[in-house]
Amino acid sequence: MAQKWYQKASVQTAIVTGVFLLIIAIIQIIINLGVIKKLEKENSDKIAEIQRLETQLTPFKTIALEKYTGSEQERLQKLAERIQELENPLKKSIASAEAQVEVTIKSDEKVSTRYMDVGGLLCFVKNRQPLLLMSDTQSDAKQNGKGEVIYIGVFRMQSNYSAVGKPIEILQESDIIQVRFVKIPENSQVISGKAFVIVNGDTRFEFEISPQQMQGNDIVIRDIKNKFLTNSSRGLDL
Repeated sequence: MAQKWYQKASVQTAIVTGVFLLIIAIIQIIINLGVIKKLEKENSDKIAEIQRLETQLTPFKTIALEKYTGSEQERLQKLAERIQELENPLKKSIASAEAQVEVTIKSDEKVSTRYMDVGGLLCFVKNRQPLLLMSDTQSDAKQNGKGEVIYIGVFRMQSNYSAVGKPIEILQESDIIQVRFVKIPENSQVISGKAFVIVNGDTRFEFEISPQQMQGNDIVIRDIKNKFLTNSSRGLDL
């Protein structure tokens, strides 16, 4: 564990918003091409421009016809919606989630071990009700030689929570995020920490865990919306 796990996280690929907007605009032109073609009879000067647009739009029509079902217009509309979804990954429905958490507490305990049957959890909470819970029965703990113990856990989504199947953006409505490691003693002093939540394998939220005195077993992240950072690691998968 010489290299921190979160330094290995590869969620770096960005899609330029302007490209999405351009593609969507082009697809909308295709959808409305039937209306535009009427101009051929009214204004011959537009024929060349329409033909040029049709040539440029051919690859998108091909994608739509191969990937989707329905009429040509319906397929093109589905392609446009897919591109809009890629532009804003927070509109995707939650299907899976994983939390990678590291917490450093003040402690002189001499420990360097993996607990195979003692883990922890990370939970998004709204109005004292859990929205999305990730947990596991394993965790790691290691004394860093500075009077501090570092706890590391990888927690996975439990499916019986209300956020499952809803847009990712619902998580921004959470009041707090609760983090818990079973092996961290109650009322410990938290020095620092990080929590990465990766949803659907390609959208990441990164949160800093601020220094705090634990109240019982829970570590709390409060400033959620302002620190809601997202990146998509996937390319243009239409």
